[in-house]
Amino acid sequence: MLPPLKKVLWIVLPLLGLLAWWGWRWAEGRAAAEAVPMVWKGEAPQRAMTDGAEVFRRAFWRQAGAGDKIVHAERYEWSDEGGLTKMQWFLEVKPSPELLKYLRDDNAFGLAKTGAASLPEERPSWFAFKGEEVEVWHAPQGKMQLIFRARDQTLFATDLGRGFQRGAPEPLPKAVAPGPAGRLPTTPPPQPKP
Repeated sequence: MLPPLKKVLWIVLPLLGLLAWWGWRWAEGRAAAEAVPMVWKGEAPQRAMTDGAEVFRRAFWRQAGAGDKIVHAERYEWSDEGGLTKMQWFLEVKPSPELLKYLRDDNAFGLAKTGAASLPEERPSWFAFKGEEVEVWHAPQGKMQLIFRARDQTLFATDLGRGFQRGAPEPLPKAVAPGPAGRLPTTPPPQPKP
């Protein structure tokens, strides 16, 4: 014999409500964990960018391809009255074969394969991986790093730099020294042409 519908509803509806509340809290906690703001030990940046396509374009000097899936992206910029003084970016990408060829095989940025990543202290919480699972390529004269994790075909990338530096200021014009004091001009008179 089946229990009356009212009794079943009195049990099932609160359980469904509890389950929905728990799922909502779990999703909210997961989103909050992924969006942990960076804690800056030094001066905080004036600008933060999380537009994946734009961070990708500025990092790799090309648009993301149709097969490139940008999972996470952050770019930070410091500036003064003269413009950009420092920038730092972080990317997590599921790369297409074309992007892997461009970065590793073609070695578009002149990177060298190294043993381990040297990660900055200040980095997003999602920028994490096990050192033994990755292959690291590092710029010999800079801070750019590409970190490839083969088990799930993930690319982590980061760079820290000063961007394009301003040139030297224009030299001041030389002051013209006044001529000797006297009654006669310091230049000869004009010569008439015959």
